[in-house]
Amino acid sequence: MHLLLGRVALLFCALTRGALAQGTSLADLQWSTNETDAGRFVIVPGQRGFVGGYNVPGLEVWTYPLQLVRGYRISFHLSGDTTEIDGRATLQRIEQMPTVTTRVYTAREITVRERIFVPVDQPGATISYSVEASRPVDIGVHFTPSLNLMWPGAIGGQEIHWDAAHSAYTLDEPSHRFRGVVIWRPSGSHEYPLNNTRGADFEREVTFTLHVVPGGPPAARVTLAGASSPGEDVMAVAESLAARVNQEEARARDRYARLRLIDIETPDTAVNRALHWAQVTLEQAWVCNPQLGCGLVAGYGPSRGARRPQYAWFFANDGLVAIDALLREGAYARAREELAFIMRRQNKRTGAIWHELSQSAGFLDWEGAYPYMFVHVDVSFDFLNSVRDYVQTTGDVAFATERWDSFRAAYDYCRSTISSGRVLPEIPAGQQGRDEQDPQRDELTLSLAWVSAAESFATLARLTNHAGLAAAAARASTSARDAIRPAYYDASRGAWVSGHLRSGASVEGLTSSAIALLHQGMLSEREQRTLFDELASSPYRAPWGIRSTPIDSPLYDPDSYARGSVWALGTADAIMAFYEAGHAEMATALWRDLVSWFALDAPGHMHEVLRGDVFAPERESVPDQSWSAASFLTSAVRGMLGLTVDGSRHALRFAPRLPAEWDTIRVRQIRVGGENVALTMRRSPEQIELEIENSGAPLTLTFRPELEHGARPRETRVTSGARLIPSSDRGGDYELSITCRARATTRLVLGLR
Repeated sequence: MHLLLGRVALLFCALTRGALAQGTSLADLQWSTNETDAGRFVIVPGQRGFVGGYNVPGLEVWTYPLQLVRGYRISFHLSGDTTEIDGRATLQRIEQMPTVTTRVYTAREITVRERIFVPVDQPGATISYSVEASRPVDIGVHFTPSLNLMWPGAIGGQEIHWDAAHSAYTLDEPSHRFRGVVIWRPSGSHEYPLNNTRGADFEREVTFTLHVVPGGPPAARVTLAGASSPGEDVMAVAESLAARVNQEEARARDRYARLRLIDIETPDTAVNRALHWAQVTLEQAWVCNPQLGCGLVAGYGPSRGARRPQYAWFFANDGLVAIDALLREGAYARAREELAFIMRRQNKRTGAIWHELSQSAGFLDWEGAYPYMFVHVDVSFDFLNSVRDYVQTTGDVAFATERWDSFRAAYDYCRSTISSGRVLPEIPAGQQGRDEQDPQRDELTLSLAWVSAAESFATLARLTNHAGLAAAAARASTSARDAIRPAYYDASRGAWVSGHLRSGASVEGLTSSAIALLHQGMLSEREQRTLFDELASSPYRAPWGIRSTPIDSPLYDPDSYARGSVWALGTADAIMAFYEAGHAEMATALWRDLVSWFALDAPGHMHEVLRGDVFAPERESVPDQSWSAASFLTSAVRGMLGLTVDGSRHALRFAPRLPAEWDTIRVRQIRVGGENVALTMRRSPEQIELEIENSGAPLTLTFRPELEHGARPRETRVTSGARLIPSSDRGGDYELSITCRARATTRLVLGLR
């Protein structure tokens, strides 16, 4: 056996050296794909703005909180020709990287490459052009000026001017607080905005021309910049960006190259690519607004006739979903920053956590004049769960101590939704729970959220030495759990209801409610088995996820936002329920169904929601939704890999549930107590081999391998210096604990019979 271990050790050393050398840098990711008839959304975000849109009607350019231009598009022709070629009809290919997007237009004798870039922390963007042709090409650049705040903010009196000294268009308004500029080099012909009686509207299309020589440096480049703060010189920003675009691209690349996040390598290249692009999505969601600060936005999409690029503003609940994924990938500092951003606008009077915040909220009475800030009750419940998860994963108990007043206020707000003599919450009049489509008096999912939130607060109270509050919260959680079945189970029909309208009528048929019951362990063994069979059946399961309402329900509508569509978030929730209940095969198959979402529209990004009958976006869906990617990543790490971290105890749990055909898995850069751990597992019918590389203090690893039916451990060996804690074998589930040495590599061989 010692000889076997020696060979295994040599094998793993070789494997690990290769694995570590092949670690993927997010900066090097590329996703190339053809344009489709329906069009593909492109998104190029920085922290101060973004460029995004479909080929038709064209791109939008934003520098928060301003939309500078919309309908940005090109046409082109060979110099000397008169026939204009519309770029919208000739876009052929999109080449996506985390920092830049290149769109390739192809017509007879001409190829135009359009390179779109947004810097890390400057309020601007560049769009550069190069050509392949037999002679120079004239490119017409068309755009509609906007210079307006994100909805619902607005500016009056916008103007466009020609600045001859800088060869630029300038955008401003009478107060000069909001300003924009469009410059291009080398300068070419352009329209003069004139004060004409006719045809001089601000929001009319403007055109200028770039003369581009094949292979001739420098590349033709359009630079746009905007400002909403008095101290920013918008022309200086644009000129600097135009002159330093190569250096700014290098900075943007370094932003992604320096990320030290969990790196998962499977035998499936499509899975690996999806996991890495999910991490890119989370980083691209980090936005800095000069009036509001830095936080996570919920995604990117077209404005659809209003200056609201879908979810490119701040939603606290979306941020909480993203925090879960940030913790799984080891981005602990970013998770802490997002929690701090959310708490900064907690309602000081009630303790409630807010719902959404427009990018233009710094110029509005957003909380007082608009009904969106605190409309969702459920966010405060979820907030307590996220805080507990952050503290337990990172071991950052100091954060809980420092922010205790905020957590206590959120808990008190949750308790305030429970009427005297009751133990379950109700939704106050004029507010919403989780279901926006059917405003209700009470919801099963909200009541279950209270069970978890009270338990989470009890944990936080214990960690911060508030023993009395911890005991009271634990009792509240237990009482709520006991009240769930009497409140939501209709014994006469043998069915659960999802909630009640204010009239008292029952709400039924929501898949999310059934899944929430599974998470909380509220069902009997028979009920659980029946529900899992239903969720796995064709009425619920599409080949791309779980329908929000089954097709045999009278409420089913395949193109409805919440009554028949397929959500990535809801599917990931079902995946976790399957894993938790031991249905790993079904869970893993369902998780792999989500991989195809990344190639559907915006390259490397996930839609919010798809139709229930065909693999296509639901009509309201946003093409880049951060919580879709976040939940995909979370269900991979917590679900498929079974990885959980306890930062305080410097402990790691690894319970992988892999597809049957995968014989290898490598997971690098797992953050445990501030140090990195790497795991490499190989399996065969005869044995399971695990290597643990620990860069920090002594580590306790709990390993729960998935054994094939009928397989039993024959012998277990670990390398010298590691300590094997007695294992358990319960009903076919085999689990063991290993104490791994500090700054050392531990190898385990588990022989099977």
